[in-house]
Amino acid sequence: MANQNNPVLYGQAIQAQLSSVVSPVPVYASFNRNYATQPKFITWNLRNVHQDVYTGQTQSNKGIDRPIFQVNLFAQSMQDAFNISNTILQSLHGYSGQFGGVGGFFVAKCDVHWLYNTYDNELGLNQIVLDCTLDIPT
Repeated sequence: MANQNNPVLYGQAIQAQLSSVVSPVPVYASFNRNYATQPKFITWNLRNVHQDVYTGQTQSNKGIDRPIFQVNLFAQSMQDAFNISNTILQSLHGYSGQFGGVGGFFVAKCDVHWLYNTYDNELGLNQIVLDCTLDIPT
């Protein structure tokens, strides 16, 4: 089996990449957020780490790690929510290259899927949920 990246590296790269794409909108890992006083912000969750996919005739070469991270975008204004989500879609969908800056890793491709948009009555915020799949050669 091919060597795969440590989930810590994935988290650091996701944080760095999202922060660079949507700056100055704050970006948080879901377990580290304080959105009570902010009119717009983004959280993310990492899942499906080390769900490798094998390609090739013998199914044992060219390992590809395919972690998925979910992006939850919150904004008081629906227009802000749609504009920020469009920025993420335009920047990351189909992206290939160094992900997460200098300390990151190479991704062969990033796919972004818009799952849904909604409104959180409790918080008084519009919410858009995106799924991002990274194809990482191992």
